[in-house]
Amino acid sequence: MAINTPEPRTSTESSSFTLGTSGILGENFESRSNDFQPQAETDLLAALLAGESMSDLSLNATELHDVRSKAEKMDSQGCLGQFVAEYVSERKCFIKLRFQNLWDQNLQMGTADTQKLEWEVLEVKIMRWIRGARRSLRDILAYEKRLSMYVFQGLGNASTARSCFIEIVKDPVARLLDFPEALCSCRRSPERLRKMLLLHTSFSHLISDIKAFFGASEEEIRSIQARADVIFSRLGEVVRLTLVDFEAAILGDLDECPAPDGAIHRLTKYVMDYIIGLTDFQESLMELILSKPSVSSGDGLSSKLEVAELERQTPLAAHLLWTIIVLLNNLERKSKSYRDPSLSNLFVMNNIHYIVQGIRKSRVLRQMAGCYVNKLTEIVREAMYGYLKASWDQVMYCLRSQGLRVVSWGCISWVSKNVPKDRLKKFNKLFAEIHFAQTMWTVPDLGLREGLQRSIRNRLIPTYESYLRNFGSHIMSGEGSSERCILYSVEELEDRVLELFNCPLLPLE
Repeated sequence: MAINTPEPRTSTESSSFTLGTSGILGENFESRSNDFQPQAETDLLAALLAGESMSDLSLNATELHDVRSKAEKMDSQGCLGQFVAEYVSERKCFIKLRFQNLWDQNLQMGTADTQKLEWEVLEVKIMRWIRGARRSLRDILAYEKRLSMYVFQGLGNASTARSCFIEIVKDPVARLLDFPEALCSCRRSPERLRKMLLLHTSFSHLISDIKAFFGASEEEIRSIQARADVIFSRLGEVVRLTLVDFEAAILGDLDECPAPDGAIHRLTKYVMDYIIGLTDFQESLMELILSKPSVSSGDGLSSKLEVAELERQTPLAAHLLWTIIVLLNNLERKSKSYRDPSLSNLFVMNNIHYIVQGIRKSRVLRQMAGCYVNKLTEIVREAMYGYLKASWDQVMYCLRSQGLRVVSWGCISWVSKNVPKDRLKKFNKLFAEIHFAQTMWTVPDLGLREGLQRSIRNRLIPTYESYLRNFGSHIMSGEGSSERCILYSVEELEDRVLELFNCPLLPLE
């Protein structure tokens, strides 16, 4: 029987309805089953099967009644099998058209073609697949199932409606799996993990929808369900292996050229942003990450966080904390590439402080890594002390009072009239060198920068003020111009300290 494509319905011919096994427009089907009026059967069936826009999947009440009536008539004539064949054929065309409108044809690529695409292209396709898969099942196929149940309820044998529905949708559902299956074989890399986690989560919902639609069904559907389970397992394995690859990549990052201003290293920012991003998928990751990281690769770590404490953590928390430990070890190695110990300590301060702030900003990380925050903060304090010692001990030594005067025969006498002035000149020279260099250094965090400047002032200013008070008159009365010696008032020296570490940040590469 040929089925002609009908003319498009006008807006006046279309009406909304509620489709279910109990009837349409709130009426029981049996109350309408004898209302069938003979019409051109092919036109009626085509009117039901012809598609409209995605926003209007529903057929109007008249069309539904007509196609149901035709099914009853064909069944009474013993020709239901012929009707079923035509119905299935037409609905397959309808579903194919709907999927073509919904899906990018490139989502039906094989593994080899998928592997050739740039990741930026695949990211777009993944998001389109996620949106399309949800709509395919929850809109198109859900409607199709209700339609089959309505048309064939009580006709043929008990499985007629279900068999029709499965025959119509089995191929499209199978094709839904092609794209994620191809992605399972693509190259792994850390930057892909978040999207793969998103795909894994969406695929979990897809499996639930498939099982809800079909249940324990025919062999063909069981094979699709089994295939979906395998793909889901493979996606989970991709996530697990990518996380391990990420840890290894951090440990193996051999970039020994940290920023010349001691700023936050690109690796620190990348890793912490990455970890914080993963916490958005905490529920999925807790189901996937069932074993704790192997720390054999970190036997030589000099990290101040105890690896043994990982044993008390959940597998997911252990992996995230291990990643931080690996990052710390990498940063420690990078800090040693600085020739200036002051800059080395500043680098450690900036980067560890960034890690601490990242943990504090994330609720999940606070729960997982809260026990480490105090230890990390202690590392920052130790680095600050190391910086102060390396930068300012020698400067402070110039302002010492020891050796400037001695007691001889019960009277105080100067060792040399020029020593106080010489020491001040040396102080000026060293301070100028530090000021010149460290105004080009960076402490991005305002609180950390102000704390460091305050520590410098607390050490430097009282000592400088005391030196001028005790020896200023002697310096002024000595040979040569005193103006060349006293270059800074106390207030001016404080202002110079506040100019340190204010270099504009360079963009992270």
